[in-house]
Amino acid sequence: MSELLNLAEWGVKRALELGADEAEVYVSAYASREVYSEGTRLKAVASDSRGVQVRVAKGRRVAAAVATSASREVLEDAVRRAVEMAAKAEEDPHWRGLPDPEPPRHGWVGFDEGVATVDVEWMARLVKDAVAEAQRDPRLKVSSISFGVGYGRRAVANSRGVAVEERGTRSGISASLKAGEGSGSYWVSSRSLVSDYHPVLEEAARLALDSSRAEKLGETVKGAVLFRARTLAMLLSSLLVPALSAMNVLEGFSPLAGKLGQRVMGNLTIVDDGTLPGGLGTSAFDDEGVARRRTVLVEGGVLRGYLHNTYTARRMGVESTGNASRGMGSVGISPSNLIVAGGASSERELEAEAKVVAEGYLLSVHTVNPVTGNFSVVISNPYAVKGGDLAPVKPVAVSGNIYEVAELIKPARRVKDTAMGIYAPDTLIGGLTVTG
Repeated sequence: MSELLNLAEWGVKRALELGADEAEVYVSAYASREVYSEGTRLKAVASDSRGVQVRVAKGRRVAAAVATSASREVLEDAVRRAVEMAAKAEEDPHWRGLPDPEPPRHGWVGFDEGVATVDVEWMARLVKDAVAEAQRDPRLKVSSISFGVGYGRRAVANSRGVAVEERGTRSGISASLKAGEGSGSYWVSSRSLVSDYHPVLEEAARLALDSSRAEKLGETVKGAVLFRARTLAMLLSSLLVPALSAMNVLEGFSPLAGKLGQRVMGNLTIVDDGTLPGGLGTSAFDDEGVARRRTVLVEGGVLRGYLHNTYTARRMGVESTGNASRGMGSVGISPSNLIVAGGASSERELEAEAKVVAEGYLLSVHTVNPVTGNFSVVISNPYAVKGGDLAPVKPVAVSGNIYEVAELIKPARRVKDTAMGIYAPDTLIGGLTVTG
């Protein structure tokens, strides 16, 4: 048994001794290292953090406590606070208890020893070499190039018999380059050690050089926009993911409430798969200790389910989907690996149908409304489709309502890793308005 799991189980025992009917303790430790350039000057930053989160129940009165370090003394204090608050809390009529133990549903382990033990000097050499490589093109200037790694451990124990622990790693390279008045950024992320910076530089350079010769769109265009996979992922993470959260459904903040079995997203199929080998969001269990699994959310456009933690699942009379997440004591809901299935068309075929290609970053996601499905976002590196060719244009605003244009959504065949935990194809969305 590891130090973290031993601490979690001790905390559960103390909570019961202090009068809790049920108790759960989540303990985490995370270390990260990053070397990055500001222009061409290298800097480094390191972070190490530990924390405990306690949740207890007395009957249907539930309370939580958090601490940003992990020791028996700290945990003792957090447990006492949680038990005291639970005694005074209002009853939650929907509380049905903590999750029960269950075995994992897959055996893939997202841990790479190379990531956990990488030398900072080696990281600095990689960034230095990448900066030098980018400077070989006199048209380019380096805004920033970074290489980062992270190593985390977590353990969850509760009074119903959950006792699980896991470790994981992640690494990534990013580059932001300038070319005249243009700019371009790109990044990769993996659970294993990433060391090849050339694809990152090539994509960032392409976007920067194209945007340096971009002209204004100069008109308002209504029609189809081809979202590259990464740009689509940014839109979906702000627009659709919140709508699929069962908590938002229950609280009246999702337009998908009451629509199970109904056609809501054209012909799209969307799956949350926490068992995907190599997935950025793959793990054996979620932040409640519930086994990760594969959940069909939308099938052929028809809504089949929502993302659940134990609390929302029991309120709706279904099984948890293993999507519990933690944030400062509260137990929320987050996707693991969200997968948008590919369609029948090639990317080139969809380009021919588009009026604009959306590539790069979304610069104004605060204008996305997951409650209504409305969005108006600025695209950093767009292209106008002219005579079958792509002509770079200055940033444009793209607006519409995802549900109103759902029948006009057409995904390409090839599903891509967007380095965001969302796996999606380039996707054509019709019926949108583009200004710029």
